[in-house]
Amino acid sequence: MKALLTAVLCLCTLAAFSDCVTVQVGEFSFPLESVKKLKDFMDSSVTRNPHQLSARSAPLCANPDIPKEFLDLCATPDADQIFEDLKPIARSPELCEICAFAACAGC
Repeated sequence: MKALLTAVLCLCTLAAFSDCVTVQVGEFSFPLESVKKLKDFMDSSVTRNPHQLSARSAPLCANPDIPKEFLDLCATPDADQIFEDLKPIARSPELCEICAFAACAGC
C-alpha cells in the first residue's frame, strides 16, 4: 500500500513539473506542451504550400484547432516574427527541456 501511494505521489509530482517549462518570447509566455503542438500546425501549413519557406501566422491563426494559448498572439501585428522565434523551439523541444534556449524557463 505504501509503495502504491509513493508511486502515485511521484507520478503526480512529475506531472506537475512537466507543465512548468514555459517559453517566453517578447511579452508572450507559452507552455512548452503548446509549443510542441505548434510544430504539427507549422508542418501542415508548409505542406499545404510547399513554396512557402516559413510558416506565416495567417494559416496558423486561421486553423481552428490551434492551441488557445496562441489566440492572443494571433491578434498582434508581430505574430509572424514571434512564430518564427518559436519555430526552432517547436522543432527541437527537448533542447528547451534542458534550458538550451534562453527563451525557456522552469527547467
